[in-house]
Amino acid sequence: MSGDRGICLKKYELESLLKSFFLFFLLMTALYVLVATLNYRDRQRQLEERILNEMRIYSFHPIGKKFDVDFELKKRVKDLVHLYKGNESVYSYFEIPGSKKYLLQLSLPTSRYDAMLDRIRQESFSGWALYLILIASVSFLLAIYTLYPFKKALQLNEEFVRDILHDLNTPLSSLRINLNILKKRHGEERCLRRMFSALETIHAFQSNLRAFLSRQEGQKEPFSLRELLRERLEYFRELYPQVNFVIDFPNDLKLECNKEAFLRIVENLLSNAGKYNVPGGEVRISLRGKELKIEDTGVGMRHPERAFDRYYKEGERGLGLGLHIVRKLAKELGIGVTLNSRVNEGTTVVLDLKDLPIAAKKT
Repeated sequence: MSGDRGICLKKYELESLLKSFFLFFLLMTALYVLVATLNYRDRQRQLEERILNEMRIYSFHPIGKKFDVDFELKKRVKDLVHLYKGNESVYSYFEIPGSKKYLLQLSLPTSRYDAMLDRIRQESFSGWALYLILIASVSFLLAIYTLYPFKKALQLNEEFVRDILHDLNTPLSSLRINLNILKKRHGEERCLRRMFSALETIHAFQSNLRAFLSRQEGQKEPFSLRELLRERLEYFRELYPQVNFVIDFPNDLKLECNKEAFLRIVENLLSNAGKYNVPGGEVRISLRGKELKIEDTGVGMRHPERAFDRYYKEGERGLGLGLHIVRKLAKELGIGVTLNSRVNEGTTVVLDLKDLPIAAKKT
């Protein structure tokens, strides 16, 4: 594990860790409460048996004032040598030698009985805070142990993808150099423009995978939103010549953030707007205040509520990562994202830029 992965968890890793921790914690806490409750009830039963035995002995040798003494008619009592619980006392009945009419009633004030129960309760549940800390520690260790194979598999997968991305750099650089040589020799030919567009598409795909694998914590830099969009629209107009791209900016907006991450967001949205549009369709990019809106007249989505889910796609093209990366990067930059779409009417995505820093004006 290298870089910031050694000291922080990705969102889904943190979510798995927390869910595993709370699952173990709740299960072990429930087990502790169950064991403590059973222990309390067992000791309560033992206390009642002890009180009953002491009453039985006291009925034979009534020495001292350990219990209150009274008498009761036999016909009113159903069970002998049974501990009854009343509002003011706990009591039991015993035979009186030679008496056929009365029973001896021995009782203990409820206050004394409750005091005994409180002592047992405190002993049964004593140290609960320490037990909860111990349970939390064990739960955390178990959660980490459970997460480790999952995290290791993800790490191997990501390292494999990073190796592929790294190995792509050499052939892509070679293609770019040779295409530039051909451009100098033969000028701006249509087939060359298409090859450059295809190369840019591969480069954008490569950049998306890098954004998907890592956090975008690069250097902040000031830039003009209008100029950034104008530069990228040249590429998308070449890539989707059947679609009309329109910029509607009454005023420009100077931003200061990770330009590469912001560019990834815009490129993914513009790519979708062009890719899923109709011949002769339109993509309108408008800015009102600090809301950047990208509207298209494309095929729309059947399930827009799932648009940002990882790997979700409604067609055969793509990997289903574009909008997931948009939401991921937007969250890291502090940009709000909303999406509305209707089948055969188009899709509208709004980026709320109010929390992005505004570039300071040069003096």
